[in-house]
Amino acid sequence: MKTPLQLVETVDSEGNKISIICNDAKVKAEEISDLYRNRWQIELFFKWIKQHLVLKTLYGKGKNAVYNQVYIAMITYCLTLLMKKKVGYKGTLLEMLNGMSDYWSKPMVELISELCKEPERSSHGRRRPEHQRIFEETLAQYEFGDIFHLEDLTYDPII
Repeated sequence: MKTPLQLVETVDSEGNKISIICNDAKVKAEEISDLYRNRWQIELFFKWIKQHLVLKTLYGKGKNAVYNQVYIAMITYCLTLLMKKKVGYKGTLLEMLNGMSDYWSKPMVELISELCKEPERSSHGRRRPEHQRIFEETLAQYEFGDIFHLEDLTYDPII
């Protein structure tokens, strides 16, 4: 390379070693690590915005347009949080926001009753195969001599 590089090794807040390569030899190692730490906080902030404010794309390119869109998203987030707490909704914030967008033109009572109603179907989670029960039934059939169906070679898919 034509320009010399500077290797800065630092430790993050969790004790992990971080290596940073910089092409500006005039900057001190402490300043480089502080810049990296601050930039990482900015990245984490934008990640939080994308995940919680449902702000995937910025529609305006100007400074005021970006500020306005971020402010509107933050206000929407805070109002949704307040409404979730006031209603006592137990679901996720995104489900609450989706419910609000579905019922925005209907009375508030309908939205609250929709959010607080019991689910129509219940899930018991992933069902585990009942190997032990199947084995015990097969063993009982064998012990009672009910094994004639095992010698039948005809195939009938509608059993």
